Amino acid sequence: MSEVESNLPRGIYEDIDFAVLVQIAGRMIAQHVEAIGKETALSAGHLSVLGMIHRKPGLVQSVYGAILAINDATLGRYVDKLEDQGLVLRERCDDDRRTVRLTLTDAGLGFIIDVRTRLAEIRSEVTGGLGPSDISVLQENLVAFLTAHGPDLQET
Repeated sequence: MSEVESNLPRGIYEDIDFAVLVQIAGRMIAQHVEAIGKETALSAGHLSVLGMIHRKPGLVQSVYGAILAINDATLGRYVDKLEDQGLVLRERCDDDRRTVRLTLTDAGLGFIIDVRTRLAEIRSEVTGGLGPSDISVLQENLVAFLTAHGPDLQET
């Protein structure tokens, strides 16, 4: 913990709005993820796209943007870079040539498995020392929140 963090007054976050708390938590976690992608010049956004393609391969590109709350232009830049690095493959659909589905290449699969291993190694830093039951409850609540407020995904 840095000196600045240790000098914060107790209860500093207790009167902050929920939306701001979620943004702060996201930025704090993104710093850890960014450190992992740094040597390959990939941002947390790039790694999020790779991770989602790994979890849900073959979806339409725009669906990944909707799931991750990334606009089409930014998602396109992320996918361009991931494709240039040989990590992602874009495939046009036979029935609609405008539709593009994304999958990982073998290199992309190896890369994301390595990233997930490294994240597991620093899990206590990323989770701020929360216990397994706290993490489980937080994850369940975030899933419920995102499900209620996330996109209505018709195309998969």
